Amino acid sequence: MYFSHEEIPAVGFGPLTVDDLALRSEKAHADHLATYAASEVLHLAFMATPEFDQEVYDLVQAACGLLREYREKTHREWQNAYRTWATAAGVDIPDEPADSAEPDTADGESEA
Repeated sequence: MYFSHEEIPAVGFGPLTVDDLALRSEKAHADHLATYAASEVLHLAFMATPEFDQEVYDLVQAACGLLREYREKTHREWQNAYRTWATAAGVDIPDEPADSAEPDTADGESEA
């Protein structure tokens, strides 16, 4: 991500600087990306079971559902933090394509 990391005040954000807002955006992005790593670990753990186990499958499915919900939340938080930083930094934000309104969940986690 591009951040200017300048110690200039962010107008309308009290004592926060543009750098503070950039750090918040970076943290929100890292939190969002961590949901993909968690999904991958669940998938690998499930695939490592020697034979199909319905209880394990149900547990992984429930965990993946929880991760999807959390991923949607972290995606919104990341977008909001990025937009807040970009606005304070004077960076133009391109419009999002209509088909990217929903967070990407095509990582195969629904198949555990």
